[in-house]
Amino acid sequence: MNDSQPIRPHLVSRVWGGERLRALLRDAATSDATAGPIGEAWFGTARGDATHALVKLLDVRERLSVQVHPNDALARELHGEGESGKHEAWVILEAAPGAIILLGRDPAVDPGRLAAALRGDEAIEPLLARMVVHPGDVIDVPPGLLHALMPGLLVWEIQQPTDRTYRVADWGRESADRPLHPVEARQAADPSVVAQRRSPLPDTPGAHIILDAGALHVVAVVGPWSGTIDAHPGAVATHVPSPSQVSPRIGREESAECGGCSLRTFSSARLGGGPFPVAVPAGGILLVGSLRTPSPPGTRG
Repeated sequence: MNDSQPIRPHLVSRVWGGERLRALLRDAATSDATAGPIGEAWFGTARGDATHALVKLLDVRERLSVQVHPNDALARELHGEGESGKHEAWVILEAAPGAIILLGRDPAVDPGRLAAALRGDEAIEPLLARMVVHPGDVIDVPPGLLHALMPGLLVWEIQQPTDRTYRVADWGRESADRPLHPVEARQAADPSVVAQRRSPLPDTPGAHIILDAGALHVVAVVGPWSGTIDAHPGAVATHVPSPSQVSPRIGREESAECGGCSLRTFSSARLGGGPFPVAVPAGGILLVGSLRTPSPPGTRG
């Protein structure tokens, strides 16, 4: 069995962020985020091992840009060999009442009209589907899918290890630091795509595959449960509260045990791969995310 290694999170300042992550992550590195709103906590890097998933926590206080990510082939075409696309997925940990996301084309909108909006014929925001989200929702965001997170969300995100993002619209915040990418976005976006809602996090104790598509594989281990699960090398495990639980008081929660590593709530560890023991307390969930191979690993209790 391979031991896990704790990951010290790195806080990143974003104009759309808030103050939650500073409080939740007491051991975070803050090299470029000592001031200003914190939008992201990174568990890993965007330029690390290509087999290692990148996991983030997102505190969405203001709306993110409308954006799209390239697939692997387009990333290599536009940015050179060795580049990867960006498939990402979200688990909604907290959501304000009525919180929404923009995700793909509104089914009532013709794909040709959306393609024309990408060329600048009209505003694109009204043409996207508005999806009401709740704690526990699992959202798949493959390359080519236009999307934007909106205010009032705390999100666990897994992605390929790249920060390649093409902004389509930014709610009037365009600047030298936040440029739009109209040419690249037109190449990356698929106007025909209509997003599909996935099943939410299960509430039955045990290990459950919640996403196995494209580049990503995610298992949710719902407590109370202990057993052994398999993981790809480079997987990241994060201990989060069950959506049915009130956010734990910092320092009072029970830890999850993962491959010899003790993880308090909102902490993460990098896994070495292979079978490893886990123990998740009641009220907790261990999200284990990895980059997918043709034969994703299974689980066993």
